[in-house]
Amino acid sequence: MSHFIYRSWSGYEDELMWAAAWLYKATNDPTYLTKAKQLTVNRDVSELSWDEKTAGAHILMAQLTGEQTYVDKAVSFCNKMVDSQQKTPKGLVWIQPWGSLRHASNVAFACLEAAEIKHASVDADKFRDFAMDQIHYALGDTGRSYVVGFGVNPPTRPHHTPSSCPVDPSQACSWNDFNNPGPNPSTLWGALVGGPGSNDDYEDKRDDYVKNEVTVDYNAGFQSAVAGLRDLATKGLLPDL
Repeated sequence: MSHFIYRSWSGYEDELMWAAAWLYKATNDPTYLTKAKQLTVNRDVSELSWDEKTAGAHILMAQLTGEQTYVDKAVSFCNKMVDSQQKTPKGLVWIQPWGSLRHASNVAFACLEAAEIKHASVDADKFRDFAMDQIHYALGDTGRSYVVGFGVNPPTRPHHTPSSCPVDPSQACSWNDFNNPGPNPSTLWGALVGGPGSNDDYEDKRDDYVKNEVTVDYNAGFQSAVAGLRDLATKGLLPDL
């Protein structure tokens, strides 16, 4: 019997639409495109996350079909992120306190993809500049890096069991290691921590799992956005990271 750690708080319709659109892209089978259209979710969202795929599905459908309804939804989402979504004083798009940089990275990547939609209403430069600003924030442009092992004053105490345990596997790992005020014994290279609060406040504390946790879904959007920006830089469409 399968067990799930998290329920889908937003419902599962967005995941079904998202899956059908990806299956159409992978197979070119029009049955999947028909299904994706039938499953279209019509709601205004403010994130792209493990729970909420609506914006990603709209952007993908806009790329696949060019249909106005999907283009409008994709453009509306990214315009909202750039123009009206709350920002921290230093410019981080603020969506949720838990994993703030995860959410910023996800929408940065989403808007990089929205910039690829071939339509007159898409302001590609605007969306790409927004994505670069968010990723540069994570990399340290505002004073400190939030990527373990990279840049100026990066996190050294991520909320991550293996890297906070002794390097010697013969030594036991205990709560004493978790509570150790010093840096983690092992560097978790490239991990994006949760990130700062709404006023850019951040402390490098292992027990602060809201701001210092590291997870696969934190790095997924971040690394995808970095790859997208790097590709644009090689094409001369953006400055290099």
